[in-house]
Amino acid sequence: MDFLSEPMLLLGYAFAVIVFVIGSTYVIKNLPGIETHVVYSLWRSERFKRLIKRFSKLSKFISAVSVLCSVLGFGIFASDFLFMKERKLKHRLIATAIFSMALSFFYFFTFQFLIIGVPFTRAYETVFAVLFTLFGLSGFGLFLMVVNGLHIVQGLFAGETVCPGVAPLIPGVKIPKVPVFIPWYGWPALIIALILHEGAHGIQAIKEKIRLKSAGILLLGILPFGAFVEPDEKGLKAAKPEKRMLIYSAGPSANMFSVPIFILIAMLFNAFFLTPAYKAYEKAYLSVVEGVEIENVMETMPYCNGPKGPAYGILKSGMRIVAVDGTPVNNRIELATVLSSNRFKERVFKVKDGNETAEFSITPNQELPLYPPLNFGITVKDIPKAGAKIDGKIESAFFNAAIIDNFIWLCFLLSFLVMLFNFLPIVPLDGGYIANDLYSYYFLGEINERNKKKISDAMLALFFVIALLNIIPFFV
Repeated sequence: MDFLSEPMLLLGYAFAVIVFVIGSTYVIKNLPGIETHVVYSLWRSERFKRLIKRFSKLSKFISAVSVLCSVLGFGIFASDFLFMKERKLKHRLIATAIFSMALSFFYFFTFQFLIIGVPFTRAYETVFAVLFTLFGLSGFGLFLMVVNGLHIVQGLFAGETVCPGVAPLIPGVKIPKVPVFIPWYGWPALIIALILHEGAHGIQAIKEKIRLKSAGILLLGILPFGAFVEPDEKGLKAAKPEKRMLIYSAGPSANMFSVPIFILIAMLFNAFFLTPAYKAYEKAYLSVVEGVEIENVMETMPYCNGPKGPAYGILKSGMRIVAVDGTPVNNRIELATVLSSNRFKERVFKVKDGNETAEFSITPNQELPLYPPLNFGITVKDIPKAGAKIDGKIESAFFNAAIIDNFIWLCFLLSFLVMLFNFLPIVPLDGGYIANDLYSYYFLGEINERNKKKISDAMLALFFVIALLNIIPFFV
């Protein structure tokens, strides 16, 4: 039984979590430097402020990265605002053309692969490219939610199974109907992403001569789940809009800059540690198995609203998979290798059931981000040779290396998601404050509190409608 698939168990689990969080928050409320707010707390400390000031030596570097990432975050509007808004129209148009080409090249070598890799976003490939050039990642992220929301509505009218477009990702917790799961060791990866984010805000604020009122750790109950910096609000409002933009963009910029660093670390770790450990494990593993059989055939997939398992009613537990598309498979590794060459392709499974052999054509699930053979709605297990056993040291070395590798990739993934989320043009996210200044200037003609409120309200209303479409699958 899936623990979180039963409504009463889910409610009980949620109740226990709420009681723990509220109770532990109450316990720590009288500790020095702690400011509690029912379920979360702010742990302020001069030590954190001193730490940020110590790293303020990196302010020039952080500032340069913030300028670059402001343009990536808000496209040609940000480039014109930061560099060209006081220049002659002719020069602004030339600069806009240059920045447009640069942003287009960046998109085609990075985010385009995300769009063409998903069937329902592929049709909007050109629109994504244009919006990225105009509005940067803020427009890209918002339109991604629009497309996903439309896909959900179309799927529901067609009677198809659809996944939520937005959902909380809590490390160690399987959210019902959400096909993405972050293991428990995602917590330190998330904390790293948030510390980088908030630390960069603080460093950039110091560079722009904005006083830091406080800094510290965010606690959910007694569990640390992030960091915060609190710049002087009056000083921030009085600062020039360009300086405010760099302060707000410093956080997501730090996350963006960390993404290629984590990728590089992962590649180096893979080359020098994971790959040698895997090869040793694979050699030992293949020597102790002699085939692969189906362990379970799912009637419904354990994600979203439970679409029918593609292999249900065709394959059955206990069948031995002999070949796929004519390629012999003798273990799970070979099976996954064959199926992974194209996750969306119809496959011909040759199976052996007792003394009988048969072939079946099966099309995998096209929507869920599942890797083979799970996208066919089956789980498999290897058939061990009698009395064979893998050396424990080889097995331990591989699994430890795999966990470290997964952690590094989680640091990459969560930094990317924190960056993309914070560039969304809605208050109280960083992107919302940037959008208020930018779009007040370009669409309303002047940056003032009244115009910024108009922009903020419009963006919030738009986001509310889009988010509502994306969460419909939770309620159907």
